[in-house]
Amino acid sequence: MKRTTVTRSMLSMAAAAVLVLTTAGAPATAGPPAARSGGGACLLDRLDQLRTLQGRLDGLARNGRAGHGQYWYIDHERCTLTLATLRGAGDPITTAFLNTARLLPALVQIVELDTAIEPRVARAPAAAPGSRARRFHGGSKLYSGRTGMVYVCTAGFNGYRPNTVGTAGHCAHDASTWYDGTGALVGTVDQARYPGADWATIAPADGLTLAPDIVDGRATTTITAFGRLHLNDRVCGTGASSGTRCGIIDATDVTVNYGDGPVTGLARSTQSGAAGDSGGPVHIGHTGVGLISGGPADGAPTFVQPLDF
Repeated sequence: MKRTTVTRSMLSMAAAAVLVLTTAGAPATAGPPAARSGGGACLLDRLDQLRTLQGRLDGLARNGRAGHGQYWYIDHERCTLTLATLRGAGDPITTAFLNTARLLPALVQIVELDTAIEPRVARAPAAAPGSRARRFHGGSKLYSGRTGMVYVCTAGFNGYRPNTVGTAGHCAHDASTWYDGTGALVGTVDQARYPGADWATIAPADGLTLAPDIVDGRATTTITAFGRLHLNDRVCGTGASSGTRCGIIDATDVTVNYGDGPVTGLARSTQSGAAGDSGGPVHIGHTGVGLISGGPADGAPTFVQPLDF
């Protein structure tokens, strides 16, 4: 089994081959990473300054020096860098991080949040044993064990990478083996990346059929293509806790600091969500575009890992 080692702070608590297309007609794994930015009026020299600043903040976060800085991104319409921090955080590391951004006050807008941004993993009792399902659907609950209190995530798209189940990378730290809502084995983690990005793939158990769809209660959405996220797209995501919620992509190329290293290249959506939604599929109609990564424990925004892996 090939697996990339991942870490996550403990404080932050079918078809095997789906038709892979994009709205632009190019392979979903080709081209520049993440979503494209909006068409603002930033002059190139100012945009270069903003990118340099974002890279410097990313570097501090990689070295554990972001403190309670929550996320940051370039706002191309305002031609500034927006930096969100936890309200009231005055520890030396956070203060030094914010002071780095304040060295260029004309380029930075600092906003304060009342709630921390976290990966959306839940803790819950294991599912009661039942009859094994013959088909496994995107949007289904994933449990990290069969007894006691376990971690809960959400299955993303089946077949984005052939014959795998997708989910969030930070879920792969909690367990290498995952089960469905009947206690039946779904499979084991095959590959994962977190931090840096936030995705994982699960190799399915023998005899499990991966359906090329998303199921939320009685609603089924067949996924016929995979594509890219863009600014101002209206997207819908399905989480094991929240069901299907929709929103607008209002920022791209966002760096999120979950506390154990930055996750870069995420998109921010106005949709709400809750713990347990991690890894859930995000789509535009019948086109898959991302996986739910994190957000506040309950509410908006939701951060999305684009399908660029």
